[in-house]
Amino acid sequence: MNKEELLDHHDYFISWLKELNHIEEDKWYAPMEEGKWSIGANVSHIMKWDRYSVEHILLPDLQDGAVLPPFPEFEEFNRKAAAYAQGERTQGHLLAESVEARRSIRAYIDSLTEEELDLSFEVGDHLYTLREFFEDFMGHDKHHQNQIEEALYKEKA
Repeated sequence: MNKEELLDHHDYFISWLKELNHIEEDKWYAPMEEGKWSIGANVSHIMKWDRYSVEHILLPDLQDGAVLPPFPEFEEFNRKAAAYAQGERTQGHLLAESVEARRSIRAYIDSLTEEELDLSFEVGDHLYTLREFFEDFMGHDKHHQNQIEEALYKEKA
């Protein structure tokens, strides 16, 4: 995937996040399925991973061959992200935070050359190039976007 395709994905995802402002509050906080997260918790989860990436991985001084600390323990990180959505943040505030975090990632990508996307680094025992890292997170985006859209579709059916 080239730089323009990565930028297009992030532009699209930012627009999609903004569209979620129209979801009614009761649907925002309700589990999407029994025993599953709410739409708000899913958005919080995405935003928290975006922030983590910006603060701990997508560093301005990231060098080829860098060895970064491992990812946080997923279960605990995700539990805290879901709980964050249930805190004192409004739906609008959480979406604004999510858009801002995603804009930071988009700006980072925009600052790179096509060649810099092939910079390699390690996060714990995971080896990535920046291109692979962004592609993995695009898959993560699509997974949660599909979950949210399926839940909204079921509501309309």
